[in-house]
Amino acid sequence: MTRRLNVWLLSVLLIIAIPYYWFLADAGAGIGSGEPRAKPLTIGALRKLADASDGQRPIELRVETVGLRMTSRNMLVAGGGLRQAPNIISAYELIVPGNGPIVIDAGISRSSAMTHEFDRYSGEAQARIETALSKASHVILLADKPTHNGGYPTGTHRVEQELPPSGDVPYTLAPGVVVIPASGVAPEANMVYVRLSDDREFLFTGDIAKLAVNWKELRLPARIATRGEIASFRRETLSWLMTINALHRAAPQMTIVAGHEPSKIPFSAGTFSD
Repeated sequence: MTRRLNVWLLSVLLIIAIPYYWFLADAGAGIGSGEPRAKPLTIGALRKLADASDGQRPIELRVETVGLRMTSRNMLVAGGGLRQAPNIISAYELIVPGNGPIVIDAGISRSSAMTHEFDRYSGEAQARIETALSKASHVILLADKPTHNGGYPTGTHRVEQELPPSGDVPYTLAPGVVVIPASGVAPEANMVYVRLSDDREFLFTGDIAKLAVNWKELRLPARIATRGEIASFRRETLSWLMTINALHRAAPQMTIVAGHEPSKIPFSAGTFSD
């Protein structure tokens, strides 16, 4: 009887443990040819692109956080556990003297925040984002998703943003601002490198690294969180996480702005300007 019970308990444990590990704890990139590697992108190349266009570089960064929802940590980093973690939605404004701001991301609408079950939402913050968008000299989205594009369905292109050159090569958006396309992660996924006029550097990772732990420990979200993504998502994301990690080692003073990290961004100058 005891042996039969032990076999039964072991079977139940395996039935539960294997799917749990695969869907919630395994941070692997999945099946593919060869080991994922960092992209051939260097900090020197980014700095060169940032200086490729004559003109005034941005003088400061402003941040607006419009909403917060609590999410199972596994959905942000595999093996993070079932406990709830804050997951914020922000937009970023680069101030350029004598010109309109450069805006990165567009926040989220109240209705979309309700659909996505946000725990907190600031209509005032979203209004400031929309004012900045109306004055912007350039707009770039880190992802074409409701949590980045102002709350619109993917593919509707409601936010007027810059159309990138063909291909997946980093390009200069404006003096001091470089867009890094990552179409292997998602069709319109981007990162953005910024070099201010005082040479402070920022790298905005978007959904490639939602939290700092993603790029620091090279840990992907749980598989259950990425089941709707394109086939190359996990391997490409891991390659980009390795790239972010390498860029940080080469330029440790650069601030890495993870896409949904709740901590304050060093050297930012407050909320969006009026």
